[in-house]
Amino acid sequence: MKNNCFHREIILVLVLSLGCLLNLKAQQVDTLYIDSSFKKANLIEYSKINGSQPNNKYNYFYFSFKNELNSIDFNIKNLNDKPQNLLLEFSNALIKEISLLKFENGAFIEQNTTGIDYSISNKPIKHRLFAFKIRLQPLETGSYKLNLKKEKGKPLVTSVLIKSESLFNSQSSIQLILLGLYYGISLLSVCFSLFVFYILRNSSYLIYAIYIVFLGLFISSYTGLFSQLFLDESDLFNKYKHYVLFSEISLLLFVVFSQKILEAKTYMPNLKKVIDVLLIILISIRVLIHFFFTDFFEHYVSVFMNLWYSVFLTMVVLITIQIVLYFKTNFKRSSLFTIAYVFMISGVCLTILYHGYGLVNTIFYGLPFIFYSSFLEILFLTFTVILMVKDIYDDRNALSKKLVFEEKKNLYYFIKGEDQERKRISRELHDNIGSKLSYLKRFVEDNIENEAVNDAIDNICNDVRNLSHEISPSDLKLVGFKNAVSDLTTNLSSKTSLNVDFKNYQFPSKLSENTELQLYRVIQEVLNNILKHADAQHIDVQLIGHDDYATLTIEDDGRGFNIKTQEKGLGLKNIASRIQQIGGKLEIDSKINSGTSILITIPI
Repeated sequence: MKNNCFHREIILVLVLSLGCLLNLKAQQVDTLYIDSSFKKANLIEYSKINGSQPNNKYNYFYFSFKNELNSIDFNIKNLNDKPQNLLLEFSNALIKEISLLKFENGAFIEQNTTGIDYSISNKPIKHRLFAFKIRLQPLETGSYKLNLKKEKGKPLVTSVLIKSESLFNSQSSIQLILLGLYYGISLLSVCFSLFVFYILRNSSYLIYAIYIVFLGLFISSYTGLFSQLFLDESDLFNKYKHYVLFSEISLLLFVVFSQKILEAKTYMPNLKKVIDVLLIILISIRVLIHFFFTDFFEHYVSVFMNLWYSVFLTMVVLITIQIVLYFKTNFKRSSLFTIAYVFMISGVCLTILYHGYGLVNTIFYGLPFIFYSSFLEILFLTFTVILMVKDIYDDRNALSKKLVFEEKKNLYYFIKGEDQERKRISRELHDNIGSKLSYLKRFVEDNIENEAVNDAIDNICNDVRNLSHEISPSDLKLVGFKNAVSDLTTNLSSKTSLNVDFKNYQFPSKLSENTELQLYRVIQEVLNNILKHADAQHIDVQLIGHDDYATLTIEDDGRGFNIKTQEKGLGLKNIASRIQQIGGKLEIDSKINSGTSILITIPI
């Protein structure tokens, strides 16, 4: 009997102890204790949702499509012997209505109310997010209630953090720096794209610039920055609608830009048509739900949003197929765009899982994951745009080089044909006309004794011979290049008012026949240009030999010209082409009213 009593007493003590432990555990869950070292706490660990304990599977609050009104109850106890200021911060900047109530005198008394349906002046704290200030007196225990009203038929997800005032201010400052960096990079990308559009007149770059602008507006709306910076204190403009508007325009511009980058119209026209149809369906659903027929659609929001998610996922798969197909056409551009696309899609999909179904938490250091992913997306899209510009300039340079090559090729064959024609005419003058003139001269000398006629025929024969040699100096090898140039300058001096000086300083005599011919033609062309255009009085022609190379200089004291503005005529192009054929280098120095100097360097 005593043993049974003893056993019952032990069981009673164990039950009481377990009850105390459970009561202590309940107090630990329901009450947040604030001491001097407190920095931050997640409210879901110390609260009840709609009167019951929350599902601790997530570290954020998720209210599904059904309940329009929801409540969060929590207790806070100040363990300090001095007042404590705390900040209650919501991660979602698009909550319809939030009310903070405090239990006083046997009832919950409203402290503050705010939300997207209220003016900016209703915000308890001037901040991009919704936040309430809680002040606890020394050793005070406060009981609070949050009433959250969400859009009818739409889910609501938000983290609620309680922070010390110092931590709230420091983290807000760092978040603003990150946002500033984001918009700084975005602004640079917009300016670069607009500049490229101005230069190339390609609509792809304008579309990209506009896309970055609306993506930035979407991020600013999603993070609460838009209402803080651009809306008046009394502005009642529905903040959720501009969030939807910016997101849909961003989606539209991204898809259009992606089709431009992937050249879908050229390589995948059928896929592009399907994507265009899906894009129209996506935008129509969101616009109809939020801007038209809202009363009708609010009862079926979950249905239409799930439909929107399905269509969006289908379009994502189709664009992915386009990227895979485009890899064969342009691997580098596809690679960069793929990275940007992965960041964009991952950000959007995780945001859908977060807001639509509450499956993952996408808030990192007070900013949503889509903020970070879109930042990386902009970087890689800008790299893609830079690569596109490089491809365009590479194509243009290749085309320009091809045109230059073709021009040089045509000029080469023109000069070659010109030389052949000169030789033909020279042979015709020498062999045919020259022979006939010689026969005529002998006939006249034998039959007509008239000195004037004989002199006239002699002059004609000399002129034909000189013209033949001038057209094609077949005697270059016979008399030598240096002697031929000397004769050329002497004849020019004797027949014109020009004073031509010729000097030779160890110029090599062992040059190829083609090199000598091309140099001789160049000298002829230069002297002819001086005679026609320079209005010169004196010309210096010098042939100079060195160990590994030789130089030819021609200087005059004529009127000169501006090298930068002077267009190259056929004569200068012929000269350049002839020098290039023999592997030489041509340099021209000229100033207006200061003459012209030409330096030709050829390897030996």
